Amino acid sequence: MPEWCALGALALLDAAWAAHIHLDFVVAPRDFLILALALSVTFALRGFALRRGGLTAEYFALTLAASTAICALSYLCLASAGPLVDSRLMAMDQAVGFDWLAGYRFVQAHPALAALLGLAYDSLVYQGLYFCLLLGLMNARQQLRDMFWLFLITGILACAGAVLFPALGPSNFYNIQTDNGFVPVMQHLLSGRDLHFALSGMTGVVSFPSFHTAMALTYCWAFRKTGIISAAITALNIIMLCAVPFFGGHYLVDMVAGAAAMLLALAILKAAPLLIRKPIAASASPESAAAYGDAY
Repeated sequence: MPEWCALGALALLDAAWAAHIHLDFVVAPRDFLILALALSVTFALRGFALRRGGLTAEYFALTLAASTAICALSYLCLASAGPLVDSRLMAMDQAVGFDWLAGYRFVQAHPALAALLGLAYDSLVYQGLYFCLLLGLMNARQQLRDMFWLFLITGILACAGAVLFPALGPSNFYNIQTDNGFVPVMQHLLSGRDLHFALSGMTGVVSFPSFHTAMALTYCWAFRKTGIISAAITALNIIMLCAVPFFGGHYLVDMVAGAAAMLLALAILKAAPLLIRKPIAASASPESAAAYGDAY
């Protein structure tokens, strides 16, 4: 299966790169417990000919493994990056009239708004789980494959941005202490010293482009044929996009780059070899294909 082969290749790249720059990922057996459970459920459900449940479990396992591999790659990229470009990114924001500090203060002054934006920003993982569940139960394997490749390609593009345009974000630029905790990790990676990180404790370390922005747009695209569900997901992601600068610690230009990364990933997906894009004739019944195409 090409998805698992791609993840295997990415894991080998992570391991080789980590050895080269002397970065150590501390791994505990419990780190693979959920993945092992998901794979066990996949095989069990398929053994009982419960194809839809097996499909859901498999793509949950794929997404979990891809998230870990991409997050590890982002650490390696930032640890290998050059000088910070925060001043250039801030200058671009100011050139178009975006005042991050004023926006941040406005959000902090309105607790209800901050709570809403925070919930939307933290919904990304749950959207992924819901997508796997919904499309798996609909037996829409091709759509699940497309989503996996979009996630993987977008993640790799985001990691490329981390190594080419490293930045700590506007909260650090303005010396504002937040509860996110990613800036100290980013500074640790950039220091090049004592590079030991627990695999289970990894966090987001990519500023440019904004991965949250890319995934918000990706989920709007992925749910586009699900009727009222699509409308709800789109509304949720619009709120998330409003939260990205202040809860993700991003410049506005990070978000523009995130949108561009999503569009580039989609273009790559549509132009990809048949290995990725080849329709799976046996993967979905006519009824499930029709269900995905019709509004709810």
